[in-house]
Amino acid sequence: MFTACDPPEMVSERGDFRLVVDGLSTARDLFAADYWDPPYPVLTGTRICPDLRCQACPEEGACDDAAVHASGPVVVDEDGCFVVESPGEVVWTVDAPCGAPGQEPDRVQMRVVSLDAVEARVTSGLDATVVRYAMRDNPVVTVLGAEWLDRLPREFKVVAGEQVAIGVALFEPGTHHIVARQSEPAPAVTWTTTRGRAPVTYPSQQLELVTFAGSEAEATFELAGHRWPLARVTGVSADAVTSLELAGAFYFMEDDDAPLIGRTSVPFAARTVARDDEGDLVVGLPIAWSAEAGNMAYWPELTPPDTLVLADDCIAPEDRDGARKLLLRARHGDLSASLEFTWAGTRELSPFNFVEPDSSWAPPDTCLAPAGCGCRSGEPGGAALLLGLLLLGRRRRKSHVRTNMLVGTCLLALPVSGCGGGPPSLSVAEALPLGELPLGRAPDLPTVQGGHSVAVGDRAVWAFRTATGRLSSSRVATAAAVAADFDARDGLYPFTAYQTADEEDDDKLLPYVGAEGRYRYERGGDCDLEEDCPRVSLWPGPMVHDRERERVLIFYRKVIQYPDNRDNQHVGSSIAVWRDDLGGRPVRPEVAEGSAEPTLLFGAEGPRISAALAEDEHVYAFACGGRGGACTLQRAPLAHALERDAWRWYADGGWSSSPRRADELFEGAGAMSVHWSDHAGAYVAVYADREEPAVVLRTAPALTGPWSDAAELVRPRDPQRVPRIQDAMLHPELAREGGAVDYLTFFEAFSNDIVSISGTLQLVEIRWE
Repeated sequence: MFTACDPPEMVSERGDFRLVVDGLSTARDLFAADYWDPPYPVLTGTRICPDLRCQACPEEGACDDAAVHASGPVVVDEDGCFVVESPGEVVWTVDAPCGAPGQEPDRVQMRVVSLDAVEARVTSGLDATVVRYAMRDNPVVTVLGAEWLDRLPREFKVVAGEQVAIGVALFEPGTHHIVARQSEPAPAVTWTTTRGRAPVTYPSQQLELVTFAGSEAEATFELAGHRWPLARVTGVSADAVTSLELAGAFYFMEDDDAPLIGRTSVPFAARTVARDDEGDLVVGLPIAWSAEAGNMAYWPELTPPDTLVLADDCIAPEDRDGARKLLLRARHGDLSASLEFTWAGTRELSPFNFVEPDSSWAPPDTCLAPAGCGCRSGEPGGAALLLGLLLLGRRRRKSHVRTNMLVGTCLLALPVSGCGGGPPSLSVAEALPLGELPLGRAPDLPTVQGGHSVAVGDRAVWAFRTATGRLSSSRVATAAAVAADFDARDGLYPFTAYQTADEEDDDKLLPYVGAEGRYRYERGGDCDLEEDCPRVSLWPGPMVHDRERERVLIFYRKVIQYPDNRDNQHVGSSIAVWRDDLGGRPVRPEVAEGSAEPTLLFGAEGPRISAALAEDEHVYAFACGGRGGACTLQRAPLAHALERDAWRWYADGGWSSSPRRADELFEGAGAMSVHWSDHAGAYVAVYADREEPAVVLRTAPALTGPWSDAAELVRPRDPQRVPRIQDAMLHPELAREGGAVDYLTFFEAFSNDIVSISGTLQLVEIRWE
């Protein structure tokens, strides 16, 4: 598909040799992992260790030891690498036999520039790709419509609540060439807030932030003690946008049947250019894309809010040639813009096709035209438009009905003693998206699904698991991280991954016992050990800090986990124990001596704990594994939480030793939070809705109920795709102003039938009325 992350290289003038230079940072686009154009500008002080690749060698292997030479402002260090000392020209040559016979030795010229002679600019990867390949002497890209923005202006605006990440590169003024620099030490974008609330930012080499309406901040790019002004960014609401334009791009590709010198072109990219009434550029506007004539698919992982990478995968391969047209429409609210692509179709595969054109071909679920529309070319048909309007109306009606049904819905078909009806005693005044938690920046934190947390002194422990998507043999199933940041207003950072001393464990948090770690190796049958053998996974759930006994109780499930997660088998559940100084490793005590599963409190038919909290020297736990996610409540004295006989279930107004008599209090989810809110004067339960992509809440005056009906708390906005929402929960240790402000996390992923897309843990600030 696209190029791998190969290091940048210099190509000699005649093409006799290439010098591959690892450890340099240049810039990337969709066609080149690192691009670096002649005369290969590089910063002073850069260390270069070239790897010779001879293209003109009399026989294979004869040129491997040919010496590389450099002349100019350069010295050779003790390792044989070259260090450029001052501005000037460096000429690179190589010894024979590398080179065309009978000709003068080939060479590479490299320009060395000082830090003061370059500028840092914000540059979009897709825009830079389009502009770079459209301006070549033999262009492979042509453009139409509005102007592509390879470098953003020094001042621009960003839609509040949208997470924006745009690349930064060093340019040589005048020539606009990318200037290479040493990869280490890494540069950093730093921020200074000049007005309003500080944006959410994390250490990054990119211009990356989530901002707020009315906020203004200035970004600076820092490298090797030098600082470059980068941009002034102002947060605005999406309603501030008053105009939309569309820019499009074609990609030239080889096609022997094409009438024009064996080449044809296909649409490959589009972007919106949004501006406010002052004419200022607004970045990050969420866009709903559609095809009103023709049809193409889009790449989900290459589609930020306002750009689109296209793939000709929605038309059957045998029908792709001939006259083609795509009428692309971009919408945001009442604003819209369109752009028409026309081209001579081809059956040849472009670099952007991701569906194999074989007998199993089927259109992907990312096609822009309504499902069932052939949409090969020509004018939009009345039937297609009608279908689109019907589908749109159906989606809107379903969302409207469900949102209202959430207030006033209990378990309709079940006897529910704790659901008393009526709205929750909390309502949302404002929900501010704070973006993705920066868990990917924590080294060795391999999974971020889940997200139960608990405060332990001046730190918080977070637990994660892999429960959806494909679980490869090399991917761990559970992990944990520790954070000392309790002020989530500007995000949460840093997270430090918990490291186990046993590198053989698939579960990085909870230890295997006995033969559990060997399960997938000892299992017979037809499974491939590296691909699809099931294994034992220990999924961490809610955690409770038992201060008196100086320990953290970690509820967990033991699961036989399959790579695709479709046939997972629940073995049972229990509690692991961790010292509250977080030293050592959690232990899984033996709690059922003599049984086949001595570490499990509850078997396969027992409760699956979704939420837990400590109160009045008891630990209370909600289990929501019944019909439709029906939740029951159980408790045990904290001192005896590891004793099966100490647990009691709430039933008929009292506490029973039998789980079979437990009252079903409300409909919940497999992962949720329950905590007491001083602000509401009630208990608050938060979880992901089972049917809609939304987070919901309930309240109750007591843990035993009566629980209110569910009301929608947050519905993530994505105009293009319907997200999958899981593992939604509040984190009471982060609450501010006496509980008037809470912080919510939920796991968000987008299903796709072609490309595997990982999810992210999103953070939202909730201000209650």
